[in-house]
Amino acid sequence: MSNSISTILIPTYNRPYQLNRLLDYMLKNYNLEQVKIVVLDGSYKDAQTNEKTCNQLGIEYRGYSPDVPLLERWLDGIKHVKTEFVSFLADDDILQPQGYYDSLNFLQTHSDYVAAHGNYIWFKEQEKQTLLYPGYQTFSIEDEYPLKRLFYFLADYLPITYALYRTNILQTAYQRTISNLPLDNYHFTELLSGCIPVLLGKVKKLDTHYYGRNMGDPSPRPSVIYPKLIFAEDFSYRYGLIKRTLRNILDHNVNPKIAEDAIDYCFGAYYGKVLDRNIVTQHFTRLLDIVKNTD
Repeated sequence: MSNSISTILIPTYNRPYQLNRLLDYMLKNYNLEQVKIVVLDGSYKDAQTNEKTCNQLGIEYRGYSPDVPLLERWLDGIKHVKTEFVSFLADDDILQPQGYYDSLNFLQTHSDYVAAHGNYIWFKEQEKQTLLYPGYQTFSIEDEYPLKRLFYFLADYLPITYALYRTNILQTAYQRTISNLPLDNYHFTELLSGCIPVLLGKVKKLDTHYYGRNMGDPSPRPSVIYPKLIFAEDFSYRYGLIKRTLRNILDHNVNPKIAEDAIDYCFGAYYGKVLDRNIVTQHFTRLLDIVKNTD
C-alpha cells in the first residue's frame, strides 16, 4: 500500500535528454515514499525510450498519442492521481525540494487554502555555467470573499500553473476548462484554469525557493498576443464562455447580476493593464525593429 501524500506530474514531449536529467534529479532529492512521480508522455519519436527509462527507474509512465491536446493529457493525468495533493513540473524545469515540502506542509495544516507555492527563478544554461535570474514573484491571495480573490489575482496577474494544489481542486479546474472552452488558444485556457482555483479557495505564496524555469532560447518574434487578442473577432465569444464558467462556480446565493458585473471588472483590470499605452508601444516598436532588420 502506497504512503504517498502528493504526486508530481511531469509532461514531456520529444525531449528524452531533459526528461532523463530531471528524473535523475528527482530521485536524488525527493522521498519517493511520500511523493509519487508520474510521467505524461505525448512524444511521437521518443515514447519507447522514455517508457523504458521510467520502467528502469520505477517511475509510473503514461503514454498518449501526439494528437491528444496538451490539456487533455494533463487532465487525464490528474484523474489518475490517488494522492491528496498534486503539482505539474515541466521536463526542462526544476522543482526545489525545500519549497515543495514547505508548500506541502502548509496545505496539510491550512484546510481553507487550495494551493501553495513560493519564489520563482529563471535559469539559462550555457556551455560552462548556468545563469540565474530573478523570476516573477507571485503573491498570496487570501481574502475570504471569492470575487475579491479573483480581482486581486487578475489585477496583478501572474500564472500559478505550477503551484502545489489539492488534487480535487486542480481536477475541477481542468475539467471545467476543457468542458467549456476551445483548446486552440493557450492564453484563454491558462486564464480560466488559473481563475477557477482562486474562486474555490485561498492561495498561499511562501517565502521559499520553489520553482526554477528554464529560459531556453528567446524567440526573435515579439509577443504581441495580448494586445491583439482583444481585437480578435472571437474574443467576445470566448470571454463569454469564461464568464459563464466562473459564474457557475460561484455560490448560487451571489446575485447573478452583481457576479457578472464583478467578473467583468476583474477582467477589465487584467486587460486594462495589458493595453497600457507603454506596453503596447513597446510591442509596436519591437515589431517595427524586426521588420527593419529583415528588410
